[in-house]
Amino acid sequence: MLRTNSKEADFFLVRSFFVLALGLLIPTISLGQSLSQKLSDNSLSVVSHRGVIDGETLENSLFGIKKAYESGVDFFEIDVRKGGDGELYLLHDATLDRTTNGNGPIVGKTAEELQQIRLTGSGELLPRFSQLLEFAQENQIYLMLDVKEPILEEVLGMVQDYDLSDRCLVLTFARDRASEAHQIPGEFLISVLVNGAEDLAYYQKLFTEREFLAYVSKEAPIELYQLVRDHSIPIVTDVMGAIDEQAQIDKGKTYRSFQEVRQASVIVSDFPILLRDQLRYGLK
Repeated sequence: MLRTNSKEADFFLVRSFFVLALGLLIPTISLGQSLSQKLSDNSLSVVSHRGVIDGETLENSLFGIKKAYESGVDFFEIDVRKGGDGELYLLHDATLDRTTNGNGPIVGKTAEELQQIRLTGSGELLPRFSQLLEFAQENQIYLMLDVKEPILEEVLGMVQDYDLSDRCLVLTFARDRASEAHQIPGEFLISVLVNGAEDLAYYQKLFTEREFLAYVSKEAPIELYQLVRDHSIPIVTDVMGAIDEQAQIDKGKTYRSFQEVRQASVIVSDFPILLRDQLRYGLK
């Protein structure tokens, strides 16, 4: 029988405890990473536009978001609308016509009516925002919120209730909207639309004590991207439309040439898997 002295046994126990503790700690650090930390740690964050990964998956669908997550996507741009029952739902348009079997404005529908609405092509019930937040909380994903209605404070209140504030980025495309978001307490990040040097100066003055990101249009001059980078402000942009379509033809070469000169921190796409693989790993 192998014998060990007391010092060796004590050393073994201490080492085993340390290894176990480290193993428990590392996942905790990874899972608890805020969006601000994510943007600092990674050269690029790829975002699934409305939860789509292949240009065809139904938008703003829990099924699509879960499918994308299983494929390695952890950052999702989604739209939030308020129904006539006061519940918040995932929906881009103000009406139900385009993406569901319903019709008319969502705001005019009762809770009973909305419980019968299903997404076209999948049969999935119209997703509630609370369902997405539950999934986000369980899987530690990141959210980019596009809230077009005057319900931003309500939306962010729910985000706070699920302890997801520091994992969210709020999109704003007008100065008054950015000012509204800036006044709401929370650890969420804010993206503002920058169309030129005047916008940049305005937002730098507004956000004197708070981090913000600059959304620069994909059609903007390269000089504007450079100006924003010169001020050390993270850039958000998108490649939906012609760039996404061309990338399917040239297997992602378009993505690489686009990013080489723009050097964005966050890019939104309908094909996030291909975009991620090309820009992070340079796959052929």
